[in-house]
Amino acid sequence: MDITKIDRNFATSFEAPEDLEWYSVREAPFVTYGVFFAEEEGIYRRVPKEVSDTVNEGVKFLATQTAGGRVRFATDSPYVALRATEPFDVPFGHMPLAGKSGFTLFGDGHYVGTYIPGVELVMNSRQSGSFTFDGLRYKGDAMSEMTLYFPLYNAVKEVYIGLRRGSRLEAPKPYRHEKPILFYGSSVTQGGCASKSSDDYINRLSTWLDADILNLGFSGSARGEQSIADYIAAQDVSVFVMDYDYNAPDAAHLQRTHYPLYKTIRTANPTTPIVFLTMPTFSGCTQPARFAVIEETYRRAKEEGDENVYFVSGDGSVGKYATDGEWGLVDGCHPDSLGFYLMAKNLYPTLDAILNK
Repeated sequence: MDITKIDRNFATSFEAPEDLEWYSVREAPFVTYGVFFAEEEGIYRRVPKEVSDTVNEGVKFLATQTAGGRVRFATDSPYVALRATEPFDVPFGHMPLAGKSGFTLFGDGHYVGTYIPGVELVMNSRQSGSFTFDGLRYKGDAMSEMTLYFPLYNAVKEVYIGLRRGSRLEAPKPYRHEKPILFYGSSVTQGGCASKSSDDYINRLSTWLDADILNLGFSGSARGEQSIADYIAAQDVSVFVMDYDYNAPDAAHLQRTHYPLYKTIRTANPTTPIVFLTMPTFSGCTQPARFAVIEETYRRAKEEGDENVYFVSGDGSVGKYATDGEWGLVDGCHPDSLGFYLMAKNLYPTLDAILNK
């Protein structure tokens, strides 16, 4: 039985209004953040191919997954339709398609809706290699600042926005903090396993802080190599957040790479704030050796006279604010949407203080 025959609220497609007009988000006045379109490949990227191919096989693959990608615009159209084309990727067993491959729309900082590809559509695209899906969400006819969040764990080829013909379409207001906050880390940083694409802790912080962000989370593949360190250090950002200890094969590897990564960033950026973040846990420190490495980098930097470094413990960050019965993890490792909310609450005070210093 098709569930959409019983409950139309589960449908992922729509009947197009007669007054619908489509626009490519690669054209003005739409503004794209967190990703860029690689013309030669016909796909959006977080890191240039010439960089990602030098790091490791994981980063080479994951650099085209669009975690942290956003399109912003302003409109008074009463609805916003979306049509997107994505390469085929196998669905996850422990992460909803809404987070892995869907798009989420916010208006004036408030949730409007999520555009979700159907499971059957995704699986039937295995042979063709890509799938196109669409959706329609109503927002009311007031002029609104819109943000469309890209998928956390899928690549994206094309994105079109549909609005009522004759509606106003304008460039968005700039972020209050236009220089992005750069996050480098693991699958948790990338957004696994948020329920929808706006629920990861980084996108939440972007909304709360009214700040642009760069998500350089690479699932299982953030190991602090020099090539990615050089790329990170070359970015013009407001804050660097180092959050990769989950992916260090062991504490010894973290010991070899953590301070050198910090030093590479600091040498190229003498005054930019750097935040050292330890892995999120539900109830206390589970990796004391790794924790000690990060704490030591922070201590050493302070002893060397660096006054623009900050240390934030992730211990208990997916549980210490939760009431009894609320759990913030999907599989003992990856946060669910509640866990990401709690992670964002844990890190927000530090970033807010830095940006408003």
